[in-house]
Amino acid sequence: MSIPGLGQIAPQAPTSTQRTINLRPFGEWRFSIPHQHSTFSSSSSAAGVTVRLVAGTAERDGTELAPNCVYTFLPGTKSKLFTDQGCTLEINNTGGYPLEDRVVEYPPEQSPMLSYLNLHFGLQDHERAAAAHAQQHPTHHQQQQQGRGAGAGVARPKPGPRVLICGPSGVGKTSLAKLLAALATRMGSQPLVANLNPTDGLLCLPGTLGAAVFGTLMDVEEPAGGFGVTNTPISGPSAVPVKNPLTFYFGREKVEDDVDMWRQMTERLAVLVRRKFERNRDVRVAGLLVDTAPVEAGDKEGQELLGWAVRQFDANYVVVLGSEQLKTELGQQFASEKTSFGEPITILGLDKSDGAVQIDKGWRQKSTETAIKEYFFGGIKARLSPFTQSASFDELVVFKAPEEPYEGAPVLERVEITPEMSHWTLAVMIASVTDSPQAIRFSSVLGFIVIADVDQERRRVKFLSPVSGRLGNHPLIWGRWPEPYLNLLA
Repeated sequence: MSIPGLGQIAPQAPTSTQRTINLRPFGEWRFSIPHQHSTFSSSSSAAGVTVRLVAGTAERDGTELAPNCVYTFLPGTKSKLFTDQGCTLEINNTGGYPLEDRVVEYPPEQSPMLSYLNLHFGLQDHERAAAAHAQQHPTHHQQQQQGRGAGAGVARPKPGPRVLICGPSGVGKTSLAKLLAALATRMGSQPLVANLNPTDGLLCLPGTLGAAVFGTLMDVEEPAGGFGVTNTPISGPSAVPVKNPLTFYFGREKVEDDVDMWRQMTERLAVLVRRKFERNRDVRVAGLLVDTAPVEAGDKEGQELLGWAVRQFDANYVVVLGSEQLKTELGQQFASEKTSFGEPITILGLDKSDGAVQIDKGWRQKSTETAIKEYFFGGIKARLSPFTQSASFDELVVFKAPEEPYEGAPVLERVEITPEMSHWTLAVMIASVTDSPQAIRFSSVLGFIVIADVDQERRRVKFLSPVSGRLGNHPLIWGRWPEPYLNLLA
C-alpha cells in the first residue's frame, strides 16, 4: 500500500497469540490474569485467555477439562491446570491480556499433588465405612419417616469424614478445599463445604460465612473456580448446575474484628450442618470440608478459635498446610480429645504447593469489586439486568452493628437512612422487621441490595436489586465491610 508523501508501507505479518504447551505427568501450567480488563468487555471473543485440551487429561482444582472444548479464563484468575497423565494444551491470548504463566514439572514422587490425592483416597475409605454404618443405623429422622420411634440407646449413624483445613495465609487452603470437593463429586459424593473466613465468600459476597452442598460439577472457568457468586441461582441461567448456599452476614473483613459474633455464627452454622446430616443420608456419608481464616504458628488466640471450630463441627481430621510448627502445636492441643463419636482427632500436615501465593490487598479489593458487580450485573457468560427501585424512608428498616464491639453491646442497632449509605451493599435478611435484633442478626441471608442514591429532602432512597418486587417486611443489615469501592450506576 502507498500513501502519498509517505511512500510504501511494508505489510505487517500478523502476530500469533496462540501457542502449545506440553505437560508431562504431574506437571502444572500456572497462570495469572490480572484485573486490568473490564469484566464487561464488549468483545466476547476476546473476553479472556482461552485454553483447549488437545490431548491427554487435565483438571483445574479437581474438575476435569473436556477434550477439544475451548475454556475461557477471565480477568482476576490465579490458578493452575494439573495433569496426572500428561497433556497438550493450546493457549490463545487474543485479547492481549498481560498473562503471567509458567510450566512447573515435578517427579511424581515429589509433587505436592501426590499427598493431596492420597488424602482424597483416605477420605474416600472413611466415606465407604460411613456408608456401611449408615445401613445399620438409621437416623432419628429416618425412623420417624418410617413410622418408628427412636428407641433408647439407639446408636447415632457416624457421618463421613469431617475435615477442617487450616494454615497460615497464602498456603492454598481454599484451593485444597475446592480440590477435595471436586474429587468427591467426581466419585458421586455430595460433600458439605463450609467457609469460616469472612474475607472470602462461599457462593456469596465477601463478608459472609456459609455452607453449601456440592453434589454437581464445578465451574472451571469462573475466577473463584466454582466458589463464586456466578454459581448460585441469583446469577441466572448457567451451563453448570448451580448450588444453594446457606449464608450468614458477618459484615466485617476479619474474624478478629468481632470474635464473639464469629463464635456465635459459627455455632449456629454448625447446628444447621448437623441438621443437614440428620436429614440427608448422602450428605452425611460424604462428610464435611471446612475452610478457615489464616492462623500462624504461635498465634494462641487463632489456635483457640480453630479449636472452637473443630469442636463445633465435630471434625475428626485437621489438615495443616504449610506449617510444621502449627501442626505440632495443634497436635498438642488435641492429643487427648475425641469427637462426640469417640473418634480421635487426627492432625495431618501437608506441604504447601510452591504455586500457592499471597493475595495482595489490591488484588483482593479488585476481586471483591468484581464479585459485587457480577452479583448484580452478571459476568461475560451471563449478563443480568438488575432492577432500580425507589422507596420511602418509612418502607425500609435498616440495622447496623456497633462500630467497635464491646462487652454488653447490642448485636444490632436500628439506624436512620442517611446519604452516608450511598453505594453500600446491604444484606436482606430472612426475618421480619418485628423480630428481635438477636433473631435478625442470626437469620440467614435472602440476598443483597446496593444503595444508589439517598434523597433526604424527599425522604426517598433509590436502590439496586437483582430481582423485582418490594422488600416487604424483610429487615436490612448495613455492615462494616466490604466498603463501597465503586458506584455501580456510574
